Amino acid sequence: MRLTEGFFIIESTNDSDNGFEAVLRTNPEHPIYKSHFPGSPITPGVCVIQAAGELLENKLGHKLYLQSIKNVKFLMVIIPEEGKKIRYSFSNIVEDENGVKAQVVVSDDAMVYAKISLIFSNVRL
Repeated sequence: MRLTEGFFIIESTNDSDNGFEAVLRTNPEHPIYKSHFPGSPITPGVCVIQAAGELLENKLGHKLYLQSIKNVKFLMVIIPEEGKKIRYSFSNIVEDENGVKAQVVVSDDAMVYAKISLIFSNVRL
C-alpha cells in the first residue's frame, strides 16, 4: 500500500532553492487511524517516514530502498483533521550510483512536526 495514495493525498509539489517541497492533505478516515489510536488518532511516525520515501521516489522517478535513518526528531504529533495540510520540505539531496541522501522537514504553517535525515539505496528492477 502506498501511503501517498489514500493515507495522504498529494496536493502539490514544487521545486525549491535547495530541493523540493510537497504539500499533502491528511485523510482522517483512513483505516490506520481507526487503530492508531481509537478516539484520539495520531499519524504513526513510520508513516511520516514512508511518505517521505514515496515523495522522493516520485521526484526522482525510480524506486528507493530505505537503507538507514541517520537522524530523526519527532517534535510534535500530526493529528489528522479534515483537510489538514502537511508540508514536506526536502533539502540537501545528494544522488550518486549508490543511492540518495536527503534531509526532510515536515511542517505546516504553524509548527514543525519532524526533522529527518534519510539514506536510500537505489532499487533496480
